[in-house]
Amino acid sequence: MRNKLLFIGIMIFCTMQYLMPADVQAEEKGILELYTLAKGKDPVVGKAEARLEAGKADQEIAWSALLPRITANASQRHLWHTVENYGPETIDGSYDGFSYGVGGQLPILNLPSHLQMAAADAGLKSAEAGTDAARQDLIVRLVNAYVALLKAQTDEKLYRDELARVAEILKQAEAFLKAGTGDIIAVYEARARMDSAAADLIKTEAQRKVAEQELSSLTGITVTAVRDLPVIVPRGPAPDDLAWWLATMQKKNPAVIQARHDLTQAGHISTANRAGHLPTIQLSGGYTVDKGSTFLPEVETKQWYIGASVSLPIYSGGETVARTRRAVAAESERRYMLIDVQDKSAKQVKEAFLNLQYNVSLAEAYKRKFDSAELQLKATRKGREIGTRTAIDLLNAEQTWAVSRRDLSNALYDNLLRHLQLRAAAGVLAESDLQAAVGSSGKP
Repeated sequence: MRNKLLFIGIMIFCTMQYLMPADVQAEEKGILELYTLAKGKDPVVGKAEARLEAGKADQEIAWSALLPRITANASQRHLWHTVENYGPETIDGSYDGFSYGVGGQLPILNLPSHLQMAAADAGLKSAEAGTDAARQDLIVRLVNAYVALLKAQTDEKLYRDELARVAEILKQAEAFLKAGTGDIIAVYEARARMDSAAADLIKTEAQRKVAEQELSSLTGITVTAVRDLPVIVPRGPAPDDLAWWLATMQKKNPAVIQARHDLTQAGHISTANRAGHLPTIQLSGGYTVDKGSTFLPEVETKQWYIGASVSLPIYSGGETVARTRRAVAAESERRYMLIDVQDKSAKQVKEAFLNLQYNVSLAEAYKRKFDSAELQLKATRKGREIGTRTAIDLLNAEQTWAVSRRDLSNALYDNLLRHLQLRAAAGVLAESDLQAAVGSSGKP
């Protein structure tokens, strides 16, 4: 009774799935559409772009220290005065006065400011590289989540199809047993296969939900189905030369470039702090108007002035030495960080290169396995027609064919992912690579 109810439930569910109108099915999302959404909300990319804007502002701030500074001032006042010991009598009085003027200063020699400007330039280049790194990382994360959902969809269809096939086999086995032409072993075997397929389906549904959640988190929308990718032809590294990829990584990898600019920036800051004890020279000039004084309250004085000033720090309580020591330590830290980033990036390139080579071999092996399974399925169907193969034999052949097709599809999906991972590790991944993954069909 239990198995009959299970069989009826499975048949109804499968029928509903296949007969459900297309407009009721979940809308399939394309990879380019999802990437556009992810790029607009990803916090890592947003943080990198914010740092880039801050770097542009820092550059303008550093440059402003080398430009003229112009100020204007004005004041209106009423003064009361008492003059003693100037004459025989104390002089008391009051008067109205005012003053206004405009002045400017121009740095002539200020080595720390020039070095801070160079440091700001390096900081801006570092922020630009950081933004490139964040965008490339987003592409890899999105494709990884997209492929994971594609795999989950494929697995789910495989086990749903198996359930439908097993349900049909169970129905036939029970009918044969009831008619006296079958055996109980076939019924038990079909029931066991149904229970196994049901358990696999539950596991696959859980994996699909996890993949949906990951993709939804990246894009900010609910994603329950994604569009399949065009036919993927397995390809190995191009060029198939690990040394070329490692050399490209040193030149193009944005994380390495960012670390290199960070070291350059730290070096300029260290030198700027060392230059803190050097003299600075500044030109100044302007025009002022003053009206009113104690003895000549109605006199108005107008004057132009120009001059130069030299400032030489003598003692700052040890601040310059301490700042220099801290900057030198920061420069040393950045140097070690650059070495660490280079080592990690080289390791990622090697792993991605070898993974792609392995994937090509695996895809070729799965293709041969799929071809063999297809031949086996055709032979089993023919044997079933002439009575030399049982229903269970046909079920096994169909399942072997479906699994081999699933394994081949997954290997091809992984081939695309491994290509993007290798290009990202080398630092040459671009949005055009994602467009190329869609193919020429125009369906994103």
